Amino acid sequence: MNYCINPKCHNRQNSDAVKYCPACGTALLINDRYRIIKPLRSLDLGHPTEIFEVEDWGTDEQEWGTHKVLKVLKYTNNSDLVRLFKQEARVLIWLRHIGIPKVEPDGYFRISPNGCSQYLQCLVMEKIPGENLDKYLEQHEISQSIAIDWLKQLINILGLIHSKNIIHRDIKPSNIILKPDGKLALIDFGSVKTEAGESLPLGSLGYAPPEQLAGKAIQQSDFFALGRTFVYLLTGKAPINLISDNDPEQIIWRNSTVKIENYLADFIDEMMNIKPEKRPKNTQILLKKLKLFVTPP
Repeated sequence: MNYCINPKCHNRQNSDAVKYCPACGTALLINDRYRIIKPLRSLDLGHPTEIFEVEDWGTDEQEWGTHKVLKVLKYTNNSDLVRLFKQEARVLIWLRHIGIPKVEPDGYFRISPNGCSQYLQCLVMEKIPGENLDKYLEQHEISQSIAIDWLKQLINILGLIHSKNIIHRDIKPSNIILKPDGKLALIDFGSVKTEAGESLPLGSLGYAPPEQLAGKAIQQSDFFALGRTFVYLLTGKAPINLISDNDPEQIIWRNSTVKIENYLADFIDEMMNIKPEKRPKNTQILLKKLKLFVTPP
């Protein structure tokens, strides 16, 4: 099955035997290289981006036939969306870590489907195997030892990101992939902010801290979201459903967790302090604190 990349096409599913979409005439081999196999999420008309799994039919023998992810920014006159999309591409081309999707220098490009005057912005990246932690938690609980291991992995990934003066701004369970080898990967860099970047109020409800929602994200904003992520992983409850009746800026979560020691709960609470200046200053401090933990057998 071939999918047409044109979001305005009225019949996007096509036979493998055709090179051009019969409905709109758009070439089905994207950028003379990628064949769209299937959408990875619903093709929502109201969403600015579409995500597909593609097959690489390029000239590189090592890459030929590999499955990758294609992210497409649909036709838009919103300059903020275009700038964020291009920024995501630059950041992923720049960063190199096994826990971050790899993007080659030619992974960003623009195309104009048949009969269209506007361009689609395209970004091809590594397809990381595994399932996101939101899905994983539907069938599993995590222990304290797993939580500590995952915290270390994610803090190390954040260490690289923050060392480049980049803020992720959208850490949450669905943006973390558990790979078959037990390692984690952080995905969806569509909200990243560089040090000299904008101050848009971006973030996911229940995970983004107040300063980020006010357009003033700092590196410690990622720590808040990481803490909220582990509240969800340890309780199975979305942070927004744990808000205190007495203080809407606080969540009541400790009594809902699997068995964990107070030191780990304190560590998570410190990351989630409502005042950013009271959160740990950097990832080095977080890792140093984690090293002091003695995980029960």
